[in-house]
Amino acid sequence: MDYLTVSKIIEIHDEIIKEYGGTRGLRDEGTLELLVYKANRGKTIFRRAALILYIIASAHPFFDGNKRSAIMTAENVLGTEGYFLNAEAEEITNLMLKIAKYECSVEAIEGWLKEKAQRLHIS
Repeated sequence: MDYLTVSKIIEIHDEIIKEYGGTRGLRDEGTLELLVYKANRGKTIFRRAALILYIIASAHPFFDGNKRSAIMTAENVLGTEGYFLNAEAEEITNLMLKIAKYECSVEAIEGWLKEKAQRLHIS
């Protein structure tokens, strides 16, 4: 298991802002520290990714790009164990909006990820 770090999340966020635009900067480093603590203790890759999605999208630790940062960080973590999200952009957008409005629990997100994640087949 690759451990998640605050600096890795910030790096992903900065790349997103650079590519898509938006306000750069961190509003609350404590939220990211809590996320890293919880995510690195998650029992499964899906639990870790669900915590990432939930905490970043709902707690808004950045000035801008929180939902994009959440999904990219979660995809990065899934990729470390050979998974990718097989979901349409609209499905991902709908999930992220539900999370941001507190309409989705970590457990529900974890279930969605288990359903949508697929193993990479490398030959």
